[in-house]
Amino acid sequence: MLRRTLNVGVYLLYTLQYVTDFFHMITSMCFRRRQLKEFCLLGIAVCLCIYLYEWTGSNHASKKRGLTSMKTTCFYNESQEIFNTSKWNLPPVPKNSLNNDTIGQVSFEVIEYFTVLNRTLCQDFVVLILTPIHNSEHEMKSYVDLIKSLDYPRHLLSLSFGEDGSRDNTLAKARIAADEIKATGFRRADVYHLNLTGRTEDSWGFEHARGNQLQRRSHLAKARNLLLKEALRDEDYVLWLDSDMRTAPSDLIQQMIHADKDVVSASCLFKDGRGKLRVYDKNTWRETTESLQKQKGLPKGHLIVEGYGPSMRIYLPHLRGEGKRIVPIDGVGGCSLLIKAESHRKGLHFPEKLFERHIETEGLAKMAKYMGYSVYGLPFVNVFHS
Repeated sequence: MLRRTLNVGVYLLYTLQYVTDFFHMITSMCFRRRQLKEFCLLGIAVCLCIYLYEWTGSNHASKKRGLTSMKTTCFYNESQEIFNTSKWNLPPVPKNSLNNDTIGQVSFEVIEYFTVLNRTLCQDFVVLILTPIHNSEHEMKSYVDLIKSLDYPRHLLSLSFGEDGSRDNTLAKARIAADEIKATGFRRADVYHLNLTGRTEDSWGFEHARGNQLQRRSHLAKARNLLLKEALRDEDYVLWLDSDMRTAPSDLIQQMIHADKDVVSASCLFKDGRGKLRVYDKNTWRETTESLQKQKGLPKGHLIVEGYGPSMRIYLPHLRGEGKRIVPIDGVGGCSLLIKAESHRKGLHFPEKLFERHIETEGLAKMAKYMGYSVYGLPFVNVFHS
């Protein structure tokens, strides 16, 4: 804040000097050459206009670029010392997550170490929350509760639902939910009725069958892209949230912005019937030498999806053993995904056709890396799915 104050002060001094010199020149001309009084007044008016333009214009440009000191000081310093993993018995990073989606318990002290953050930082960005919904009428109440639990300035938040051909009362329930959210102080809360065709409509088992994933995921990508096109305005970030998420840290948005990466994913978990923590979002992973080698032998038109057989990749929660607050990853899911809005504006989207053998959210991660954007995960920031 001090640096910015000094910079503004120096700038104003230079501007004031410029205006003063100009003013002296005009008044000198007026009295030396006995010009009309109106000319002198016009000159003074011009000086004042220049001054006001320079001052208000610089402030507007600074706000538009989003370069306030608070925004720059909130960002994560990757050079900070790596956590002593042996001291706290963090589980080592496995060679891969092959047939292993369980997560060991980590102490509160460890979680606190990797998530401590001054809540007054990282919260002056404008954020758009986007949530695709389909047959989700029973999820609306818990979703609204989740949104209300987020400790982020309401006047900087917008939210849009993308309702896609539901066969229940989702559209009406979403409109009620949007009104309730807007009443909490959000900039806006909207519902878009996308009503796309081509969605797989049958039982949960049929929809999630391996052979139907190309059609299903392509449709989901279209819905996400259309929602993004309709809803994105002047926001700095886009936060994609699943409608059936149950709980999240109250400072989830601050934690994700703090990472200062183009694409950031939280760790999405669920508790099974025995109370064990397990990986829910298996689309968030890091490639390994073995997984990349395996892909070389696949046809170009082969769709790679996780959760349908042995994986040579490493799921995000299993990367905690590296002892870092943020870790590089190669695939992301849509459970809790933050993307810099400028990346979206420059063409980063959810591929509706195969991109490097991937589609939708994982395809976006592959595309992001292809475009030179950073893709990272937060292994200690846990959100919980139903």
